[in-house]
Amino acid sequence: MLLIRLSAVQPRMKLARPVLHPDRDNLILLNTDFELDEKMVCKLRSMNVTHVWIQVPGFEGIQHDVDENICRSHLELYQILNRSIESLEPRVAVKLEVSQYQSAVHRLLGNIIDRPHHDVVTNDLMMCGPQLAGHMANCSYLSLLLGAHLTGYLKNQRRALPAAVAQRTEQLGLGALLHDIGKLNMPDELRQASVFDDLADTNEYRMHARSGYEAVHELISPAGATVVLHHHERYDGTGFPGRQDSEDDAGIAGDSIHVFSRIVAVVDVFDRLLTHNGSIGPTIAAIRGIRHPRFNGWFDPTIVEALLRLVPPFMIGSQVRLSDGSEAAVVANHPEAPCRPTVRLIRAMAQGPAASDRQLDMRMCRDLHVAEVDGLDVTPYVYKGAFEDTDVAA
Repeated sequence: MLLIRLSAVQPRMKLARPVLHPDRDNLILLNTDFELDEKMVCKLRSMNVTHVWIQVPGFEGIQHDVDENICRSHLELYQILNRSIESLEPRVAVKLEVSQYQSAVHRLLGNIIDRPHHDVVTNDLMMCGPQLAGHMANCSYLSLLLGAHLTGYLKNQRRALPAAVAQRTEQLGLGALLHDIGKLNMPDELRQASVFDDLADTNEYRMHARSGYEAVHELISPAGATVVLHHHERYDGTGFPGRQDSEDDAGIAGDSIHVFSRIVAVVDVFDRLLTHNGSIGPTIAAIRGIRHPRFNGWFDPTIVEALLRLVPPFMIGSQVRLSDGSEAAVVANHPEAPCRPTVRLIRAMAQGPAASDRQLDMRMCRDLHVAEVDGLDVTPYVYKGAFEDTDVAA
């Protein structure tokens, strides 16, 4: 199967994975093997579906690399939270839904633990939509994923606790899910604002961290509540809101920031980089973006490095165009050379694409690089080693 953008779907293509309803719990819109037509594609587009998994001969093995249970439990988080945000009395709704949030986070965490090395499909982040509830659900998923891969670091950073307790991340996921809850009573322009907007520098915007904390600190654990309060702290101390008992506005710095808050600080910006324009952008652009000089000093380097190791620049099953013009699909990633995946070339046929017999390990093909993803030029973002800044195409 391949992940194909909706605009490239041809009539009679068949789904390889179900299409889930973005707003109704556990409702499958279209089942596996459904044959698409123009009318259905238009309907999916009206529901903000951007990509679908399509059956493509020769790419059946990719299905085993994408975890359906993680996708569903991630969507469940969004649906539960979105009901609260759409309520006329959001603060009351938060109190009523906390137990459901905890249960949903627990289910998602269980699925991640079952498959800690699953392939991260960043397009699934857009399934929850770019609005506030979608962003918060995405941050919860990414935080839990990071927590599952940073158990040793969590143990070290929380060494005052027993090791088993220090590595538990349910409250990380819950705090991440609620990190922007303080925006609920704000005007729409502030509610949708992020660190990329001028509004982020206003006192009105910065109040959401404290107001969110006040809304939840009696309902969830201190570890979860501190995420809500301190997710905008920066590693160099230039963030907000700072210490509650401080008379100035100085932020907290370094390891004085709770490690859960440091994790959410990273995924908060990363998800905005992926989805801030209302549609999912190239993952590689977000990866380069999180390392942009404008963010120097913002993040814990250990957490950024973990994120970059977990999220590949090119997703398994995604269609790409190589620098020689060949069409291909990503079939394997290599953490030591993330911009040089293994790809299988695609043959264009009357009934749709199919796999060719030619597979390329791009680590061995130094004269080639991935040039386009979904028709977008990604050459400026391609880099050499795991975390080097030198462009491959330079």
